[in-house]
Amino acid sequence: MPMDRVIHQRRIVISGREECIRVAFVKNRKRISILVDDAGGIQVRCPSGIPLKQVDALLVREKEWLNNRLSNVRLHSHHRQQLGEGTPLPFLGDCLTLRLGHWGRGTVFRCGDDLWITRIILADLDHELDIRRPLERWYQRGARAYFAQRLDYWARKMGVSFNQLHVRGQKTRWGSCSCRGNINLNWRLMWAAPRVVDYVVVHELSHLSHMDHSAAFWERVGRFVPDYLECRKRLKAIRSPW
Repeated sequence: MPMDRVIHQRRIVISGREECIRVAFVKNRKRISILVDDAGGIQVRCPSGIPLKQVDALLVREKEWLNNRLSNVRLHSHHRQQLGEGTPLPFLGDCLTLRLGHWGRGTVFRCGDDLWITRIILADLDHELDIRRPLERWYQRGARAYFAQRLDYWARKMGVSFNQLHVRGQKTRWGSCSCRGNINLNWRLMWAAPRVVDYVVVHELSHLSHMDHSAAFWERVGRFVPDYLECRKRLKAIRSPW
C-alpha cells in the first residue's frame, strides 16, 4: 500500500444493513469523493487532514445515493462472482486460477495456469478492493503490451498507420478511434479470446479509412476478419468475472 495513504474504516446503517466503508486519506488530493465498486465495496477518498466527523456527515447526507447505488449493484450481482482463492479468471482464451499469498513483497505474477497475488492482508470484512485493484493493474499492464503488438501487426497488414494507443477502462465501449488517429482499447478485452481482440483491433483500424459504419466500412472489416459476425456475438457474451 502506498505510504501517502492512511486507511480508516467507518460503519453506517443503510436500509437496515450495516455497511463497512473504507476511508482513504490521500496526500495532495483536493476534494472528497465516494466510490462504490462493482462488488458493493464503498470507499471514501479524502485530502489529508480532513476530520473523520466531516466524513461521517458526508456519509449521512449521501445515504439515499448510496442506497440507490448499492441496490443497483446487488440487483446485477448474479452476473458476478466473489474474488477469492480459486476464482477462475479469463485471460486471452485461457482460464487462470486466482491464488492468494500472505507473503512476499506484494506483487502479481502468473505461474502456469495460476495467477498469484501476494502479500494480501484483508480487512475484517474481506474487502475485495485489496484483491481487485492489483488484479486490474495486472490486466492493464498485460493489455498495453498485447494491444500494442496486435495493433502494429494489423496496421502493417492493412496498410494504415495510427497515432497513439490508449488503454482505457470504459464500462460500455470496447474500443474507439478518434479523428486524430488515436486508438482507444478497453483493457477488459483481455477477458476475450485472441481472435475477438483482433476483431476489435481491425474494427478500430478500419475507422481510419471510414469514420462510420457504412457498407464500405463493414466490407473492409470482413476482408481481414471474415468471421467478424461470430466475433461480435462472442464479444456481446462477455461478462465481468468479478
